[in-house]
Amino acid sequence: MKHILLVILMLSTLSMVAQEPEGNPKLEALRNEKDQTVLQQRIKDLGNGSAEDLDLLIQYYGNDVAKKDAATKSLLKKFPDSNQARMQRMVSFLKLKGAENMEAHLQSMIKAYPKVNLDMEKSMLSSLYAEEPNSAKVLQYVNTMEDPVFRLRALVMAIELMAAIDNTPALELATKELANAKKMKGQTALSNPLKADPKAAYNDFINIYGKLLFKAGKNDEAYQYTTEAYNSIQNRDAELIENYAFLSSLNGKYEEALPVLANAVKEGKHEQKYIEQVRRGYAKLNPGKDVDAYIASLQNAFVEKIKMQVSKLMVNETAPDFSVTDVNGKKVSLADFKGKTIVLDFWATWCGPCVASFPAMQMAANRYAKDPNVKFLFIHTWDNVPDPLTDAKNFLAKRDYKFDLYMDPVDKSTKRSPAADSFKVKGIPAKFIIDGNGRIRFNIEGFEGNAEAAAEELSQMIELARS
Repeated sequence: MKHILLVILMLSTLSMVAQEPEGNPKLEALRNEKDQTVLQQRIKDLGNGSAEDLDLLIQYYGNDVAKKDAATKSLLKKFPDSNQARMQRMVSFLKLKGAENMEAHLQSMIKAYPKVNLDMEKSMLSSLYAEEPNSAKVLQYVNTMEDPVFRLRALVMAIELMAAIDNTPALELATKELANAKKMKGQTALSNPLKADPKAAYNDFINIYGKLLFKAGKNDEAYQYTTEAYNSIQNRDAELIENYAFLSSLNGKYEEALPVLANAVKEGKHEQKYIEQVRRGYAKLNPGKDVDAYIASLQNAFVEKIKMQVSKLMVNETAPDFSVTDVNGKKVSLADFKGKTIVLDFWATWCGPCVASFPAMQMAANRYAKDPNVKFLFIHTWDNVPDPLTDAKNFLAKRDYKFDLYMDPVDKSTKRSPAADSFKVKGIPAKFIIDGNGRIRFNIEGFEGNAEAAAEELSQMIELARS
């Protein structure tokens, strides 16, 4: 999970770092040069050239580790404050494991480049500690950033990561930093390579702050900041739009809110509080009409759409006779679930999309918790830590997921996870729905969409598989 996070962080910074476009003609020309004398002279010139030249040389060397490292060291020494050097420093974090090693690495950078802005590198550590979540460590790194606007951007990123694990510490940190965030409102960006936009950073902060308040049920405060974000942000995300509509409906603004809330229910938002606000809004705007029939039509439209979608995805394949172990070390196989419909979810702690799918998986698992004929197996696979069982158990406990955990450890001799291999898993999360006769009826890779829709989709697959 942490290595995936760092990659995401790196990609999120690309808009601020000058990069050569794909199909770089200079790089292609260098690779296609046949005259060795000309080639060596060009390589020499690049080595004595600008940051862009050295970056081109690094790309050219590709898998030649020794020459690539030499060019990288030259870039970092000659042009430490260049965008190219910054990206190389970011890349260097990906080679490390553990917060202590990354902290030591950052401290060595601070000593090596005392006059270089290392705000982006510090954001790596603040985001890493946000995953724990550890507010004190987050603040330790964001508070040493030079640009206060970039500091706010890094803080928002950390708060978002914390909120994905636990809303309470995320809200506490955001509330603590609210006054500092408000100081950024209306300021202009400082003149440095990061060029953080204060207005955008402040808008991002109040957007996440409103969402945290909303999740905590603090509707009055949430309405204040959600309204400010809604009126300030042009490219509004779906969560902001829905939250604003819901909070507006609480304040009697049904004409504006009802279409959004009704569409949310139609798309799978079936929480009781949303249903109730649709009920009130529809009754207010349509006196005398059947509210229950209207709500039922919205919910039925969603279910029918899901049924139509999943029916096209059915397969009929023989399931492999896989085996995995439960948390107590007991081995189970396909034969142990004969007559039952089983849902296999192959996942790993480092897999971002796996974790993103968990709220939906928990919803689906809850629906069948009392059904003895449906069984969910959350199979941890493709591990990359010394003690994967403890890692997986702690990971789920920290996020309060009540999953039946099974292990598919990497075989030391083959370096492969046998259960995942038996299903020919190419990417995770990978989910398989197997009927009572041992036939695979659905297989899904990846995750996208909202939790409610994904949970309903999985439920319909289960129903089709056992019908």
